[in-house]
Amino acid sequence: MNMRIKHIFTSIIVAIHCCSAFRFSGLEFYSHFINGDFLDYRPFGGGSSKSDDVQQSMPSIGQSPNSFLDFITFKDKQYCSIYEEQAQEAEDSKSADGKRPLKVKCIPAKGNGTLQIITSLKEVISVLAPHGNSTKRTTAGNCVIMLFYTKTCIHSAFMAPHYNALARHFPDLKVTAIDAFNFHSLNTEFGIVGLPTIMFFHQGRPLVKFNETEITLETLVKFVTKHSGVEPRLVNHKMTINVPHYISEDFKGPLSNKVEKKTDYWLYVAWSFIIVCSCYYFSKSVYYVQMIETIKRNWRESGAHHRS
Repeated sequence: MNMRIKHIFTSIIVAIHCCSAFRFSGLEFYSHFINGDFLDYRPFGGGSSKSDDVQQSMPSIGQSPNSFLDFITFKDKQYCSIYEEQAQEAEDSKSADGKRPLKVKCIPAKGNGTLQIITSLKEVISVLAPHGNSTKRTTAGNCVIMLFYTKTCIHSAFMAPHYNALARHFPDLKVTAIDAFNFHSLNTEFGIVGLPTIMFFHQGRPLVKFNETEITLETLVKFVTKHSGVEPRLVNHKMTINVPHYISEDFKGPLSNKVEKKTDYWLYVAWSFIIVCSCYYFSKSVYYVQMIETIKRNWRESGAHHRS
């Protein structure tokens, strides 16, 4: 009989503690229970008059509007406080890895909202040329968004419409693209290990790479705005655009959304070199000698068998 009573009592306590409809859980409930204020505690969230709410919201002289209990029961609160808003703002200002995003000041570039395809090193130097001599992030400077792609990469082709639309939404920034297949030296200098790769440059120096798993116009716009503070807008329009959009021209160019088939002759040369080297080193191995001896022995035995 005692065991049954204990089981019933335990079940009631567990049910009350786990019930999300009532506020019988957390430090707030236990503090009221220990202090003897259990009858004043309202687990259902109601029962208080308007005058009581006004009186509770107005602190007395020398007191804070939030008590120590409010701080230790922060997660159990059902209302939005000023501390929750500040925590949310701090959380939004951080990037995915928990660090504050790198943000720079950009000098507005009077562009026409079109993507610039770079075809020579001279254009690279001209585009990335810094404004003045300062390279500090706190100093306003030349900002460039550069895409490293190749025409034979299917992922670069899928990304083309989104990147064309990105250039149209940021006429105040230089949005460029460069074929990484033709500029191997730049790939080594900027650490390009995969394509497509988007990099944000400030004063000629790489600032940050685009690392989102999903490449869309929305994610690209958020990336640029987060690191530059520049809001998207259209050419000849001063109002910012809250919802970026596509047009038919974004799917036509200047970056093509079609994969080009191109024969890489250097790849054939590389494979030929590997095959020749493999054959050479195999001829110097013990297995090659054993294989030749086996062939000669079988040949002699076959000749002797035919003579007999």
